[in-house]
Amino acid sequence: MKPMVKPAPAADILVVDDTPANLNLLCGMLKGRGYKTRPVPSGPLALQAARADVPDLILLDISMPDMDGFEVCEALKADPRLQEVPVIFISAKTDTLDKVRAFALGGVDYVTKPFQFEEVYARVATHLEIRRQQRELNAWNQTLEKKVEERTRELREAEAQMVHAEKMASLGILTGGVAHELNNPLGGIIGISQLLILNQPEDEQLGQDLRTICKAAIHCSEIVKNLLRFARKSPAELREPVDFSDIVSDVSLLIGHLFHIKNIELRREFPPDFPRLLVNPPQMRQVLLNLLVNSQQAMTHAGVVTVRGRRDEAGDLVVEVEDQGPGVPPEIADKIFDPFFTTKPEGEGTGIGLSVTSKIVFEHGGRIEVAPGKTDGACILMTFPASLAFVPAPPESQTTEEKLTGRQEA
Repeated sequence: MKPMVKPAPAADILVVDDTPANLNLLCGMLKGRGYKTRPVPSGPLALQAARADVPDLILLDISMPDMDGFEVCEALKADPRLQEVPVIFISAKTDTLDKVRAFALGGVDYVTKPFQFEEVYARVATHLEIRRQQRELNAWNQTLEKKVEERTRELREAEAQMVHAEKMASLGILTGGVAHELNNPLGGIIGISQLLILNQPEDEQLGQDLRTICKAAIHCSEIVKNLLRFARKSPAELREPVDFSDIVSDVSLLIGHLFHIKNIELRREFPPDFPRLLVNPPQMRQVLLNLLVNSQQAMTHAGVVTVRGRRDEAGDLVVEVEDQGPGVPPEIADKIFDPFFTTKPEGEGTGIGLSVTSKIVFEHGGRIEVAPGKTDGACILMTFPASLAFVPAPPESQTTEEKLTGRQEA
């Protein structure tokens, strides 16, 4: 009668028996069915062979000198690498207590001698199939666990972004009210002060005071306008030419006081030929806001924070934010852009800012990283593809030839 279970080809079976005739018989019969067999004549050698190369299944005799089958099985199950290997006992012992002990020690089956090969083969094939299915199930479980962890992380990130979006929506409502309540009186202050200035000589104290009032009111008006820029919703795909130096100025209006408190100087270093970039302005303001706030928080003493632009060797556009703080340890340089990762004390940081920054840069086709090898502070590099550089269209009045040659008739 043919076995119900199809054998797994090339399975590795360790055959342990101190009787050469039984050992040769079992190995020969299993080889005839396509299995790989390793004959072992004693318990200690069986442990040595199993540990050197973990088998798929073990056929184990009980009555052996030096170390019987029960002791071998117990030692096998104590080894983490061998715990899952199925052990089938083959013995002349027919006492029920021996069978009970074999199963208690971890054996999966028990065949009594003299045995019928078809019975041995059927049991071997069955337990190999069970072992194969267990391995598949374990692999599926591991994959499922990874997917659950990944999904959980995505849900947490989505939840954090939702909280951030709600905060920004609340800020939009707040700044809308602030703009309505403040812009009108500020406009009145600016207008009246400018009218009064016209009637005051420049060298008189009252005229100087009026100019100070007017300048302060204009500054307040700019701050309100900038708050509106941050709060205003803008589609992610809406992009326009942006001067990064101007964005730094916009952000400094919001957080400049944080720098002044610590006596930190904010520098802009953009070469004249650094182009405007086609980006989403509110998103880029958010990026620089996050990076500059982090730099300011990292610095515990007076110093300089520099935002500079340059081109790299490949022609791509690089924007750097460099501070004079403690720097980023190499062991966490690859983690600081992960969601919820923060080195700040509990209650002082959410670990969201840099992950949102990274996402925005990535959505613009760029990449963000910590400058390697820097030990005297931190430097964050944002690299944008050269294709984002804004190239103004030539005037419509030029001819095709003039557009190509750059010349225009006088």
